[in-house]
Amino acid sequence: MQVEQSTLQRLANKETGWTMSDQEEAAVYDMRLGMEKSFLFGVARQMWDNSKKEYVYFTGGIWNQAGKDFYIESPTEFNASKMVDMMHDAFTGNAGSKRKILIGGSGLISCISKLDYTRVITAGQHVSRWGIDFTELRSKFGCLYVMLSEVFDEVGMENSGIIIDPEYIQKYTHIPFSTEQLNLKKSGVRNVDALVMTEASCLVLRYPKAHMRIHCR
Repeated sequence: MQVEQSTLQRLANKETGWTMSDQEEAAVYDMRLGMEKSFLFGVARQMWDNSKKEYVYFTGGIWNQAGKDFYIESPTEFNASKMVDMMHDAFTGNAGSKRKILIGGSGLISCISKLDYTRVITAGQHVSRWGIDFTELRSKFGCLYVMLSEVFDEVGMENSGIIIDPEYIQKYTHIPFSTEQLNLKKSGVRNVDALVMTEASCLVLRYPKAHMRIHCR
């Protein structure tokens, strides 16, 4: 991600007090959102860049790495019984942990929120894990930490989701997050202050059977 601010813009009087730091914050948010999309739904590919004479590499998302699938015919048919079946499939048939994370689109999270919970599946309190706030669902099979991800909505999968075992997910960082000032004025490219933020990384699901995709047909 590259952020630029022209010299004239920096010197001009601005009523809002918008600065380079504000642009950097907005750019980091946009960069992280793009990374989240790639981590979830990216396709591993390499492309030749003719201008730079080098390959550009794209990461593969964890959606295609999960080893199990669970299907819901339609959002209107999602009920407590279907929720039990989903928990059963997520926590059995593998040696995964008894605490997993469910990330889903707004449609799926809405269906889960509307369920009448019983003594079999109970809705717990809001919990904080790894610096993230979740809603906790408990069952005889295991515990789910539920969180909304608007990335599913943005890619047209608002009724879908993925259950991840946090014990078997690994992030590999090839180039750590860093910032670098570019002197575009001295090189005569543009009369701007420029900052480049870089990170090259990927997510890998170890033991695929411990993770499950949720599809809504």
